[in-house]
Amino acid sequence: MIDKKYKNILVKTENQITKVVLNRPEKFNAISPELINDLTDAMPLIGSDDDTRAVVITGTGKAFCAGGDIQEDLIPVSKMSPKEWRAYIGSFCDVIRTLNRLPKPVIAAINGVTVGGGCDLAMSCDIRIASDKARFGYGYIQMAIISDMGGHFMLPRLIGPGRAKLFAFTGDLIDAAEAERIGLVDRLAPDDQFDDAVDKLATKIATGPTAAIVLIKEAIRRSATMDLDTSLDYALNLQSSILDSEDLKEGCNAFLEKRKPNFKGK
Repeated sequence: MIDKKYKNILVKTENQITKVVLNRPEKFNAISPELINDLTDAMPLIGSDDDTRAVVITGTGKAFCAGGDIQEDLIPVSKMSPKEWRAYIGSFCDVIRTLNRLPKPVIAAINGVTVGGGCDLAMSCDIRIASDKARFGYGYIQMAIISDMGGHFMLPRLIGPGRAKLFAFTGDLIDAAEAERIGLVDRLAPDDQFDDAVDKLATKIATGPTAAIVLIKEAIRRSATMDLDTSLDYALNLQSSILDSEDLKEGCNAFLEKRKPNFKGK
């Protein structure tokens, strides 16, 4: 369990699910250097926490994340030299890398407006579930800048290069239904049932065979840059590492006994 308090995020573990809440509602949870520092500190702790078998990232209030904070991020960046900017943005990129590679399944619970860097943050998670009231936009273009948080890597892989360019070139807001249709979001839930839908999904994943889920995440991530033969060999190596796991034995026994398995994440 993570026993640490932060200024810009709330972290709570319950029933083996760690929820990370972006907590700047007065700024629509916009990204600031302090928020990034909080995430940078919290994520490795969550990744190594034995009590955590699934992670949920969401926002307080009406937004998931409204992108970069104008006063604390965008204006300072506009005054930086290229060398200063590269040093500054490194910690932002590190958060994206950490989320993408975190040895736990990560769910983005998109409760509201999600713009610019907020989209990048959501895309770095493994699964995106959104309220049907959520809205999405790639607002970088409105500031005459481009994504510097992994968007050009993640966005076309999720929605295809043509749609990615349309989304990025225009900066137009799209609703949750369109986001699901094009693949930016994996699942929608009615706004008044959103919290329950997130809890059910997170619980299903957290009570699954954790080691296998972690290896599925790793296999999918690494196979994206492999040919088929290399991916097959890699999966064989991963599979061999869990053939003596307690969860595999429990899964086989439960199947033979025609009962629901009780996975312990071991």
